[in-house]
Amino acid sequence: MNLSKGIKMFSDLLEKISRIIGGVSVAVFVVIISLQVVGRNILKVPMVWANDLSVVFFVWAVFFGSAIAVRYRKHYVLEFLPEKFAKTNCFLDIVGDISGVIFFYILIRYGYQYTIMGLVRLSPSMNIPQAYFFACIPLSGCFMMWYTILNLAEDFRHMSSLFGKKEAIHG
Repeated sequence: MNLSKGIKMFSDLLEKISRIIGGVSVAVFVVIISLQVVGRNILKVPMVWANDLSVVFFVWAVFFGSAIAVRYRKHYVLEFLPEKFAKTNCFLDIVGDISGVIFFYILIRYGYQYTIMGLVRLSPSMNIPQAYFFACIPLSGCFMMWYTILNLAEDFRHMSSLFGKKEAIHG
């Protein structure tokens, strides 16, 4: 197996994990919110824990959905130059990728520290460590970092091919 096939297989595995975590998180979020609405409006039973737990699952879904969006470059993109400025656009893509690497490094590093701090902090309504709430930040940050590094490598290859082309002179 060559390196690029191994990288693709690993990337596909990370995406599958992200889809499972995100999908399960959305499903659990919907169930919790539904139970909360039924409990509050029909059964007249407050479910104090439902707010905290629904936020946890919502955040997990968002972070792992974001990892998939990074892989396919579906995050916010501002294209203000026409396609004929291919070199400039590619350069700006590289700048965006480098900015992403820096951002995801911060997300991983400080998200990890925040998660560790959450081991000793308990959720007021559920009495469980808040680390469960925060663990998605560094974990999904690692996935996003991986995809951004791959995007950066692809953009460098693209830039190299753009500068390797001979410009046609029309006169």
